[in-house]
Amino acid sequence: MISVLTGDIVDSQKLENRERSKLSSALREAANYAQLGESFEVFGGDSWQALCQPPQTVFVRSLVFRSYLQGIKGIDTRISIGIGSYESIRPQKISLSQGEAFVLSGQGLKSISADRRLAIHTTEALPIATRQLLDAATTLLDGITSNWTSKQAQAIALASTEAANIELAKKFNPPISAQAFGKHLASAQWKLVKQALQYISQALSQSAPSP
Repeated sequence: MISVLTGDIVDSQKLENRERSKLSSALREAANYAQLGESFEVFGGDSWQALCQPPQTVFVRSLVFRSYLQGIKGIDTRISIGIGSYESIRPQKISLSQGEAFVLSGQGLKSISADRRLAIHTTEALPIATRQLLDAATTLLDGITSNWTSKQAQAIALASTEAANIELAKKFNPPISAQAFGKHLASAQWKLVKQALQYISQALSQSAPSP
């Protein structure tokens, strides 16, 4: 059982030529920050795909990846999560890999509605209760995270490192006080989101262990 992320940049056609030329490097920087860089691939100019292992980390890494892009690079991305089996994996060219998880992720991106930024499609091998839980969690997380401001997103991306607020506030661009940093996290409902991510990871760990 593996998890695959497939995505594209929102309104990429509206980006200026200068911004488009830096898009690939911005995506790779965000992927490295979210620990997705090992198999991360950019194709078609504004689309991307990555293998995310183990599966229980897929929600955390998706959130970190998107919040980094929103808060630090000023761009947004749609993300389709696919969880399922695989036939072959090409780490150096992940788009050439084959299997259920890749199909679910790719097809999920094609079918994602215009008002959504995060979607999930899972194998029928998972218990129906787990699949429904993941669908509900994805929908709620999508709704919460899509309302984050760029400052809130930047704070979330930095907070994912688990460092103290006083240190993270110094890394904020531009630097702010620890109190102001904490307010950004609070307004983004970071404590609740973080707790929800822990519950989701536990459910996936029990239902979809790494191969």
